Amino acid sequence: MPFEQKYTDETREKSLARVLERREAEPGNRAIIRETAEEFEVGEQSLRGWIRAWEKANAPAASVIAEEAADTAEDGSPVQAGADQQDEPAASAAPRRGRPPGSGNGSGSQATAERVAELEAEVAKLRRDREALKAAIGVLVAD
Repeated sequence: MPFEQKYTDETREKSLARVLERREAEPGNRAIIRETAEEFEVGEQSLRGWIRAWEKANAPAASVIAEEAADTAEDGSPVQAGADQQDEPAASAAPRRGRPPGSGNGSGSQATAERVAELEAEVAKLRRDREALKAAIGVLVAD
C-alpha cells in the first residue's frame, strides 16, 4: 500500500522556497523553519526533511566538481604536490548551485552564488597548498 502524501507538491515547493529565501535574507535567524512551518501549516520535521533532501540533491554535484577542480590544473593536467599554481578565477573554479523551486532571479541569489563560488575556489587553493606542505614535510623528514 503506497504512502499517502499529507502535503501537496505546491505546499512543499513554496515552503521550501520560503525557507531558502529567508535563510539568504536573514542568515542569523534560527527560527526560520519553525516560523515557515507555522505559516504554511506543515510539520517542522517534514519541512526539515524537504530542506535536507533539497540540499542533498544540490550539494553533491558542487562538491564533486570542486574536488575535481582541486585535483586538476587549468589545462586539465593533474596537479603535482608542491607544484606552483596560480589562483583560478572564482567563477571558473566552482559550479553554480541549483535553484530552489519557485525562486526568482533576485540579485541576492546571484550574490550568494558568487560568494559560494569564491569560497569553493579558496577551499580548492587551500587543499593544493596543504598537499604542497605535506610533500615538503615528507622531503624534510626523509633527510
